[in-house]
Amino acid sequence: MSKKRGLSIEEKRTRMMEIFFESKDVFQLKDIEKIAPKEKGITSMSVKDVLQSLVDDGMVDTDRIGTSNYFWAFPSKALHARERKLEELKKQVCKV
Repeated sequence: MSKKRGLSIEEKRTRMMEIFFESKDVFQLKDIEKIAPKEKGITSMSVKDVLQSLVDDGMVDTDRIGTSNYFWAFPSKALHARERKLEELKKQVCKV
């Protein structure tokens, strides 16, 4: 018998980003806590931690409006971030 292996933190982060990229919508924490376990297999206990790590890394944006926190991430932002990083790396290679 093999034990059921849980997802690594990187797998959870990737799956969480898929939620944002596939829906292209803005969510509240309670919405993400409902969607993530059902659609992506992320345990409900770790949803908040994974989401916070994405916010801390700048991959997911957040804003407080009234008493609610809203979270969003759009594919275009991720593309622009990768392009900027690529340009920085090209400049570093040219300097060497």
